[in-house]
Amino acid sequence: MPISELLLIPNLLSLSRVALTPLIGYFLWRNDSVSTAICLALLVVAGITDALDGYYARKLNLRSDLGLILDPLADKIFAAVLLIELIIFRDFPVWLAVAVIGRDLLFAIAGAALIGKRKVPLASNLTGKYAFFSVVVLIGFSVLSFESGVKIVAVFTLLLLVMSAIFYFRAMLRVLHGVEPGRFVDKPFYRWTRVGGASIVLICCAVIFIMERLCGLRPLPW
Repeated sequence: MPISELLLIPNLLSLSRVALTPLIGYFLWRNDSVSTAICLALLVVAGITDALDGYYARKLNLRSDLGLILDPLADKIFAAVLLIELIIFRDFPVWLAVAVIGRDLLFAIAGAALIGKRKVPLASNLTGKYAFFSVVVLIGFSVLSFESGVKIVAVFTLLLLVMSAIFYFRAMLRVLHGVEPGRFVDKPFYRWTRVGGASIVLICCAVIFIMERLCGLRPLPW
């Protein structure tokens, strides 16, 4: 692997997410209001790097085989380490962490097998990107100890995890049969539907959070 590929801006941005995990863990351990605010700020930074690495890879034509592997791998390491930290410091649901980490391990094993057999790294799909965003929101709500938000977003996270797994393995089967995986055409309607749906869910969660903290509303029972 050429060192020049590792030093490309998109790949450095991907690595930065992994570097943030011990910092977030430290502030989770401190568990005070300032530390919680810092944790949330670091999660926002992680989300921004996830958006920017793909943007710079396309805009500056800095795509690389390493980047195809490193981007989803950084997401998986970031999510796995933080979920383990949240189990320790925030009583995060173990079953949900197992679902997220288990899918990521399955992807990693399948991706490594595909590279070994076809020498073709399979890029993460768009649904997988939204699944990662959903996991980041889930982690943020857990940092805030916002139980209702965790329950609501967990439903969408599980749905996105299943959908991304279906799309990933369908693309993998195409590659194994010597067929180029089809590219998703991101039409404006699809984009606005995703953005609008995510915005509605986040706004509803924000309203519930405010009502719980300011009006004494009890957390959702399920």
